[in-house]
Amino acid sequence: MVPRTGGERVPVTAGRARGSGGRFPASLATPVLLAFAVFIVAPCIMLLVKGLEPTAETGEWPDFTNVLGVFDSKVGQQALNRTIRISLIVTVICLLAGYPVALFIARCGPRWRGLLLAVVIFPFLISAVVRAFGWTVLLGDSGLANKGLIALGLIDRPIALVQNEIGIIVGETHLLMPYMILSLLAVLQRIDPNLKHAAESLGASPVSVFWRIVIPLTLPGLLTGTLLVFSLAMTAFATPFLLGGGRTPILTTLLYDYAFTLFDWRLAASIGIVLLILGILFVTVHRFVSSRGMRSYG
Repeated sequence: MVPRTGGERVPVTAGRARGSGGRFPASLATPVLLAFAVFIVAPCIMLLVKGLEPTAETGEWPDFTNVLGVFDSKVGQQALNRTIRISLIVTVICLLAGYPVALFIARCGPRWRGLLLAVVIFPFLISAVVRAFGWTVLLGDSGLANKGLIALGLIDRPIALVQNEIGIIVGETHLLMPYMILSLLAVLQRIDPNLKHAAESLGASPVSVFWRIVIPLTLPGLLTGTLLVFSLAMTAFATPFLLGGGRTPILTTLLYDYAFTLFDWRLAASIGIVLLILGILFVTVHRFVSSRGMRSYG
């Protein structure tokens, strides 16, 4: 009831947020669900159908021969181990290097923060292929990196920095670092500065403040950045293909070779299933660690 000017009260009826029968929100969700089904669910189903397609020997679906063959073959084992190793190294480097950068940006004034944030976001405007080609030039035998190392007297002749794991790690770190920085920056900017001042006024050292206040409060962003970087590093193709060449195959480049060089779509789909399984396992472990970490810090 709201009063009129003459003192009368007029009943106020709350408007219905939904349409007739509540169908309005469902109609809004329909395009999203349709896009999810077409672009996510359908490709996964096709991948499973093709990868588990029966061979002439078995004749039964599902046939896990090709999926298990990825783990049995020497090439598959090397590609699998290399994929996991590179993804872990890139994730650790992005975390160790990205955390101080995000912390510095969060503590800057608004003007410098905006400028530095633009610098972090700028690589997203450049294609991964262009960035990989740039690293090929910089890390080549006559590139700036080798020339600098020779000038400093650290090496006598150029060393191989591309067509190997070093090039892939450098390229993927440059490619994925912004994801880690932005994930951490999102939570660092929400930390109340008064918490730090209160802890310092009670005698806490800067190291204690960092480990007991800053780290726990940034744990959600840290875990999100870790999930993004590891997942994208594990499924990256252009950067490993250009900086690793055919000498250091990982699962994505091996999948490409089987699909477009050997035209073995069944085995290529099997590698895709392995990548899907790895992704599900990592997300499961990530959720377990996240829940344990949140409970630990209360």
